[in-house]
Amino acid sequence: MAKLHASLLGIVLVCAFVESSIVPGVWTPLRVDLMLGMIVGVVIHMGFSQGLFFVLVSSVALEAFSGARPGLIPLFYLGVFVVLEFVKDYIYLENAVTQAFLAAGFFALGAAGSLLLLDIVPPSPEMVPLAVGCVLTGCAGPFMAELVARVKYAHGT
Repeated sequence: MAKLHASLLGIVLVCAFVESSIVPGVWTPLRVDLMLGMIVGVVIHMGFSQGLFFVLVSSVALEAFSGARPGLIPLFYLGVFVVLEFVKDYIYLENAVTQAFLAAGFFALGAAGSLLLLDIVPPSPEMVPLAVGCVLTGCAGPFMAELVARVKYAHGT
């Protein structure tokens, strides 16, 4: 169990590095959230208690890489985890298209919620990288969910 969580946390830190330095290096205002795909994978392949612990620890670790208000990142990721846990009996989450739509949808909801919470009205040109980030997050979602499955099966838990 500890090996699984350590491996997944290592992947989260690599994702944070990619999200904070490589992706903005390509296009400065672009943001991609790889953690949403990992949360979908955790909901599919891990139990509630294991997944909740992983999401809590990783979201607190990711908060160090963001400029968000304290507690906002863990609140968002825990909310996504709990919502996905509730709907996993009604939606077939193992479909890659569903995973892509869920990751893109939660990214869009999180961005819109952040803009409303902080009372920011973004100019029109800033909406383009936000939309591109939403699409790229959706595209990366199934790959991250598959990565969680491969790590879980590699550790045999």
